Amino acid sequence: MSDKERKNKKTAMEAASAYLASRMRTCAEVRKHLTDKEYTAQETEDAVNELTSLGYLDDYDYALRYYEYNREKKRGRLRAERELAERGVDREIIRNAYEDFQYENSVNEYDDALSVAKGEVFETADDGSGDIIQKEIDEKLIAKIGRKLENRGFRSDDIYRVMSEVRTWKKEI
Repeated sequence: MSDKERKNKKTAMEAASAYLASRMRTCAEVRKHLTDKEYTAQETEDAVNELTSLGYLDDYDYALRYYEYNREKKRGRLRAERELAERGVDREIIRNAYEDFQYENSVNEYDDALSVAKGEVFETADDGSGDIIQKEIDEKLIAKIGRKLENRGFRSDDIYRVMSEVRTWKKEI
C-alpha cells in the first residue's frame, strides 16, 4: 500500500462504525469485516474493544434482539441458536440470552409451533365472509407440517406433540 493510500484509508474504528451504521452486528462479524479490509489484528481488537465499551457492540443484546426477531417470524429456538452461532456468538451467551428472553416473554415454543400448524390447517374463505375453513387433514399434510416446523427450528418433542394434536383435529371432523 502506498503512502497516499495509507493516508486516505479510514481508521479501523471508522470502518467498523460505518459497518455498524446499517444494522446491529456481532463482535465476530465486525472482526471479520475489519480483517477482510486488511486492518491489523491490533487495530481490529482495539476497534472492537472500543465499540464494546461504548455499547455499540454487544453480543448478548444482539442475541436477545435476534430471539425477538426469530419469534416474530414464527421460528423455533434451534434455528435461532444455529444462526447466532454462525454469526460468531459464543454458545454461553446464546444460552443465557435465550433463558432471559424466554423468562421475560413467557415463551412457550409448543404454543408457537401449534400456531404455525393452525396456519397450515385453517384458512379464511375467499368469498369475503370471514369464515374459517379447515383443510382435509391427512398424513401428507401432517408430514408437511412436521417438515415446516423442523425447518423453522422447533424441537422434535414439540413437533411430535403438534403432529399428534393435528391428528386429533382430523378425528373431530
